[in-house]
Amino acid sequence: MPDVTPAPASLKKMFPGLTEAEYAALDAWYTGYAALILRMYERITNDPAAYDRFLALTSQLPRPTMTGKVDSPKQTEHT
Repeated sequence: MPDVTPAPASLKKMFPGLTEAEYAALDAWYTGYAALILRMYERITNDPAAYDRFLALTSQLPRPTMTGKVDSPKQTEHT
């Protein structure tokens, strides 16, 4: 059996009942995922054009506002 280091307490709390080998695999997966996200972030922030596109894609759209008050569809002039 391979040497397995103890899992972080946070993984044991989120996923109770796994074996130490399963915790080790889960920890390795999360470590790889975090490295991927960090690499994507660094790549985007190091390229000004890509960062501008990223901001445009992730910015919140303005909330729609009503310009007039309509209490009932029957009160509109197009019915």
